[in-house]
Amino acid sequence: MRTNLYEVVEKRKSVRKYDMNPVDSVLLQQIKQFGEEVSPLIPDIRVKFNVYSYEEVKSLMAIKAPHYVGIYSDKKDNFLLNAGYMLQQMDLYLSANNLGSCWLGMAKPSVALPEAVDGLDFVIMLAFGNPKEEVHRSSKEEFKRKSLEEILEGSGYEEVIEAARLAPSARNTQAWYFICKEKEILVCRKPAGFVTEHLMARLNTIDVGIAMCHLDLALENRALERTITFEDLEVPKGFLHLATIRLSV
Repeated sequence: MRTNLYEVVEKRKSVRKYDMNPVDSVLLQQIKQFGEEVSPLIPDIRVKFNVYSYEEVKSLMAIKAPHYVGIYSDKKDNFLLNAGYMLQQMDLYLSANNLGSCWLGMAKPSVALPEAVDGLDFVIMLAFGNPKEEVHRSSKEEFKRKSLEEILEGSGYEEVIEAARLAPSARNTQAWYFICKEKEILVCRKPAGFVTEHLMARLNTIDVGIAMCHLDLALENRALERTITFEDLEVPKGFLHLATIRLSV
């Protein structure tokens, strides 16, 4: 199933126009089941996926869809990275099933719904449904992303960093930065700046989790054994270190 996710990394897109008819009930049940099987970045963080209708969502975004899927989480260390990593697998799963989807940074469940589910707090959600536009990109040239040179220091893992480069991000800020050393990749975030950092730090940390999902799928596709740790390491000035991927090659 994870192999199928990697196959859509290079053609996935954010879909903003939807047919408001509900998704087939069998497929909708499969989506809910997939939410029970998503691989975590950090196994000891409890999470839960919930699927909502249009009427159950309060959104400041002008994206009207028949369904939404939200992720709830324990607020432990690195829970935002974990949430981005896990919900991006759902994003790719939806795309693999020819459904449109789009991250919604400003949407949340209706005030009529509980703020917490099973003791877990709401983090973020995706809109999804049958698209009224092309669900996939026809080529990588359609991505509006920074070049590898802008997000990468070092060499040796360009092919897997390319998968991370294609990840979606809030306002397309692409705040991730990767430092490649022998047998390890340091995953960093570039702060948004003095004025906007307090607004963007949360979303940009989720974004790095999204990029880590793409990166990890690329490593898995190449059968590269790896471990991921979160201890603080020194990185160049202007970046925040979030995780280290150590490779057995």
